[in-house]
Amino acid sequence: MSSDGQMTRAGPPVKRGRPRDAAKDEAILQAAGDLFMEHGYEAVSLDAVAQRAGVSKATIYARYSDKDALFAAVLRHECERAVSSDSFAPDPSQSVRDTLVVLATRFLDLVTGEKAMQMNRVLVAETGRAPRMAELFYETAVLSLKNRLADWLRLETVRGRLNVRDPDGAAWRFLGGVKGEAHLRASFGLPPVEPARLKHHIEAAAEEFIRAHS
Repeated sequence: MSSDGQMTRAGPPVKRGRPRDAAKDEAILQAAGDLFMEHGYEAVSLDAVAQRAGVSKATIYARYSDKDALFAAVLRHECERAVSSDSFAPDPSQSVRDTLVVLATRFLDLVTGEKAMQMNRVLVAETGRAPRMAELFYETAVLSLKNRLADWLRLETVRGRLNVRDPDGAAWRFLGGVKGEAHLRASFGLPPVEPARLKHHIEAAAEEFIRAHS
């Protein structure tokens, strides 16, 4: 009640509490990611994640409802870091050929790297139990990367440096062609393609793409 005797309406309750500790968030995701990649989903417990991250299990449960939710968060975190705007951002001052070569090189580094291969093995093992995890990886990493390339192809078509009628289809074909032997060898754990031959493959893929879309 106010001083003049009139009833006042109370506002909504104010929520108070400590803000989440970003350092703990990062420590949990890093620890969980390392453990999942090293041992697979089933073999990892939240106790093990808490111990490696240096936090309590209650701290993990305050952020994630269960191990599935934590695994999904790890996937999203790794994918967003791998295909960040900085890692796949074309330089407008470069030629189309040089840009395609750079993007293809970064893409191959992404999909044939050790962490990518570890993540792929875990996802394949978990697909039957939790198909949503594979969908999450596809949407967050693969589709996001393809969309960025397709957007650049649209821009270059507007600028007149390329003539791409189907940017989404062309992006899929370019990325699929670039993966080629290098990705297959990485998937089977075979020695990588020799650097000189890989460089020739990437440059040839870029030049063939330009000839097809000029």
